[in-house]
Amino acid sequence: MALITALMFTVLAFVLSMTLLYMVTAGTRTSGALKRYKTATEATYGGSELVAREMIGMALAFPNVSTASNPFSRYLPDRLRALTLLPESNLSCLHIRLTTPRRFWSPACAAISSSTPDISFLLNAASGAPYRIYSNIVDTSEWRITSFAGTGLKLTTSIAGNSDITSGSENTELIQGAVVESGGQPLESPHYPYLYKIEIQGERRNNPAMEKSNLSILYAY
Repeated sequence: MALITALMFTVLAFVLSMTLLYMVTAGTRTSGALKRYKTATEATYGGSELVAREMIGMALAFPNVSTASNPFSRYLPDRLRALTLLPESNLSCLHIRLTTPRRFWSPACAAISSSTPDISFLLNAASGAPYRIYSNIVDTSEWRITSFAGTGLKLTTSIAGNSDITSGSENTELIQGAVVESGGQPLESPHYPYLYKIEIQGERRNNPAMEKSNLSILYAY
């Protein structure tokens, strides 16, 4: 009886020890996974800031002169020399997605995939390998203009937006075409912002399976 009792206590102590070891190990793995996810999420937020605040504005400022010496696929990388934009071939659809409502996109540009992003670039980390940021514009809102109140001007057109991409005030007035108020002053055009839904993924370059995060943002420009 004493031997059986001792064996039972030994087995019980072994089970308790293994349970405690498992809990400690699982907690360590969970903490590590949470740390990796939060770091990847912060990197992805940083990438979204660059895409929204820098790249979209620069892309919309493209002079729209499509020539062999000045294609859009070279314009944005030339403006953002500090970043490596890869692959440049995918930038050909970016200008269409930025300036055209989704229903007008070509089939090639409407085929959205994480393997063919609009923009892909490296974002350096404070320590360790850099993060790869992938960005895709998945939807561009459509504005249907029928008239401008008080002007008598009738339009039946669809636009993605008419934001002043120069960030100045000179383009906010309908000066051309002699559209003026009764006092002779040019009328200010209504503001129709560009409205985008953007999917952004960030992942550690040397460990993409374990360290990655996805964001879906709605951005008005």
